[in-house]
Amino acid sequence: MTRRAAIYCRISQDRGGAGLGVARQEEDCRALSARKGWDVVAVHTDNDVSAYSGAPRPAWQELMADVRNGTVDAIVCWHVDRLTRSPRELEDVIDLADRYGLELATVSGEIDLATPTGRMIARMLGAAARHEAEHKAERQQRQRRQAAEAGKVAGGGKRPFGYEDDRITVREDEAEIIREGARRVLAGESLASICRDWQKRGITTVAGIPWKPSALRRMLASARISGRREHTPRSSWEKTRPLLGEIVADAIWPGIISHEDSDRLRALLSDPERRRKVEGTTRRSYLLSGILRCAKPKADGTPCGHGMVGRPRSGVPRYVCPNTPGTDGCGGTATNAGKTDEHVRDMILTALDSPTLRKRLQRPDDEGNGLYEEIRADEEELEELARDFGNRKISRKEWMIARQPVEERLERNRAKLSKTSRTAVLLAFVGSYEDMRERWEKMNDSQRRAIVTATVRAIEVAPANPRKRWDPDRFIFDWIA
Repeated sequence: MTRRAAIYCRISQDRGGAGLGVARQEEDCRALSARKGWDVVAVHTDNDVSAYSGAPRPAWQELMADVRNGTVDAIVCWHVDRLTRSPRELEDVIDLADRYGLELATVSGEIDLATPTGRMIARMLGAAARHEAEHKAERQQRQRRQAAEAGKVAGGGKRPFGYEDDRITVREDEAEIIREGARRVLAGESLASICRDWQKRGITTVAGIPWKPSALRRMLASARISGRREHTPRSSWEKTRPLLGEIVADAIWPGIISHEDSDRLRALLSDPERRRKVEGTTRRSYLLSGILRCAKPKADGTPCGHGMVGRPRSGVPRYVCPNTPGTDGCGGTATNAGKTDEHVRDMILTALDSPTLRKRLQRPDDEGNGLYEEIRADEEELEELARDFGNRKISRKEWMIARQPVEERLERNRAKLSKTSRTAVLLAFVGSYEDMRERWEKMNDSQRRAIVTATVRAIEVAPANPRKRWDPDRFIFDWIA
């Protein structure tokens, strides 16, 4: 009886994209099938897919389905390690051989899965392939780290935004876009607001598509744009790549933004609370939601303190203290949204027109500079520890113990650093009252909200006076300055 054979070909990396590796495998497998007198009824090809990485292999799944369905009763591959580098998957093939009488033929040598010796040889070859794959991954990981520590260019595919095809020369028109995005995020504007503005202006990614918040976050959080090299260890069990890698060296390419601004961005954009505090503002249709606080006294005399939200009545926008079940809102305070927005705007612009505030804004940011110096010192200490470990001056255990307190201190200081950039938005905004009023009118709500939150911590709203149609004295500002 003539065997119905399926050829399986796989190559882990097809850098040229030409598929030549799998084409050569198929040619050799067809020749082997002809010598054995088997009919080739199917060819399954996984090109540029590693068996070790755990990535899905569609052709492999199709091959297994063909065996179970009885479509094929023989498999031809170039070598056992082309079929699989997972002992578990090899055992699946052996089970199929027992259950369906499946035969396996490899170009590199005869393997008879029907005999204990043949199965032992297959398992030995599979174990050796697995060992080589793990050893190769370890070597590659070390090579990537060495390249990172040397500040070398890494990665393939499209060029990074802001740089030419050589990945080193700055493309100035895009670099200015990056600087703008950095300034706006540090000023408190949401990523979604920036992306909408860039889309209106026709600013696209390197791929020619509109910017999305996730892509903008990755770009602005990358150490690359500050002329530094970061390294992120890759493991086969990691399903997602973390936003931030470890900064290990200054890069061979120039930075577009300063190290200080980069550290602030990385701390800000990696804050898990950011999406709730800032990105959530893109869904607000009311400027001061959450900033306004209900000041109606509770039974014990203390103010309610619950954040007020936008909620219209009869089509008129209002801010109200919600009395939603399960919350501590009293539901006893409301104010007209339009008049409130105008009053808060006028109060803030008047405060920003103060000479005293301008002097405060022009003072050097001593706290931020001190934190930055501490962060740089800790980063250099981590680099030194990594070099000592690489030169075998310390053991892996000593390296891990020594780096833990440094990393914890880094995390704390980066979190503090992200909170010292509030004045960035004000430095770019402050001017004469008339100039600020004109700029305010051109801003979107996300940009206006950044001005408000950089100026006040909260605004308490007392219950309305029934004898007054509009009472500005209801509003109590908790100024940051």
